[in-house]
Amino acid sequence: MRLVWLAALSLLLTACAPLWQAKTTESPEQKWQQQQQEIASLKDWRFRGRTAITQGREGWNAGITWQQQGDGFDIKLSGPFSQGGAELMGDAQQVTLTLDNGEQYSAQTPEQLLAKTLGWLLPVSALRDWVRGVPYKDAAVDKYQLDENGRLKTLEQAGWQVEYLRYVPFNGLVVPAKIFIKHPDLNIRLVIADWSRAE
Repeated sequence: MRLVWLAALSLLLTACAPLWQAKTTESPEQKWQQQQQEIASLKDWRFRGRTAITQGREGWNAGITWQQQGDGFDIKLSGPFSQGGAELMGDAQQVTLTLDNGEQYSAQTPEQLLAKTLGWLLPVSALRDWVRGVPYKDAAVDKYQLDENGRLKTLEQAGWQVEYLRYVPFNGLVVPAKIFIKHPDLNIRLVIADWSRAE
């Protein structure tokens, strides 16, 4: 009889074990590492929204559509040039800026092109990563802070401060929807209305 009771007690403890054993949870750092790997697979994407750019005492507001396919990108801005627009297209070899009046300018990098033609110090190459919620792959990370879900809350890289204020779900991932980017000489506010796959 004693053996029967011991066997019953053993079965009961085994059945109840999951109820009292501590569950293993991932830390924000572990979640972030996983999210970076998932975001890295997102190579073809598109978003539209609005941006505000402030440089010194000057400021511009524009609608923005950004389409990325591998290294190739197509960024359309509407509104900042006397209510006209501009299109920045390029890849790893060359970048071209086309204004509404038909004027075209080219350079090897988007940073060189925008600085030369508009006087803007925009970190376009870094923005490709920042807008997806990950650090720029070609620069060291100076400092970062994560939220409880392992998403970037703040990021400091190459003299820029990036603040993430809102995220939204997209295609099984979580991506930024509101970003503030600060530099001693320039500020960028970006509000993304929607994300989609590149066409």
